[in-house]
Amino acid sequence: MNASNATRQKLVIAVDGPSGSGKSSISRESAKRLGFNFLDTGAMYRMVTLYLTKQNISNEKEIDFALKSNKINFEISTKPDEIVFKIDGTDVSKAIRTEDVTKKVSYYAALQIVRNFLLEKQRHIIETSTNSIVVEGRDIGSVVIPNADLKIFITASEEVRAQRRAKELNLDVTQVLKSQKNRDEKDSNREISPLKKLEDSIILDTSSISFDESVET
Repeated sequence: MNASNATRQKLVIAVDGPSGSGKSSISRESAKRLGFNFLDTGAMYRMVTLYLTKQNISNEKEIDFALKSNKINFEISTKPDEIVFKIDGTDVSKAIRTEDVTKKVSYYAALQIVRNFLLEKQRHIIETSTNSIVVEGRDIGSVVIPNADLKIFITASEEVRAQRRAKELNLDVTQVLKSQKNRDEKDSNREISPLKKLEDSIILDTSSISFDESVET
């Protein structure tokens, strides 16, 4: 904790938004500049997806048993300048960003057992953080921390988001756009914790502004 943060109240900032809006990179850089901690909850869902996929577990009863058995050891750094995700001691920071995980994460993220499992972990990380923290995801302001000090919804046009994602993953933009629309529909229309703009959220549209301008905003 830096000196300026040590003398002020611990703040919790909730950031939500769809895939490709820039919320992860903007949130992380903002946290870094503010001297805050940072939690990428989307990465946590990707970690569960990667683990269960590798174990060939997709049946809800088997998922329930796998998660409740508490045999999965997740390690998540909340320091914005050294973000690392580990499962059972193995660094999976790159593995969770593959297109295969991206295609499958919506299925697992829609399951109540998975959301309950991660919600408990997310709240624990936030509550035990000794520093102010920026938390980003898709249901942060509505479910994870509805009493956050500040709520921000970061978005961008479908085309811009697809272009960013395609460049990041070196994929065809048409393919990414199709996959993105499918995921947006699933995330926004699922019964459990759907992605939505809240009335008390500040909307940040990054379609026509640079990364630095987004962070400064």
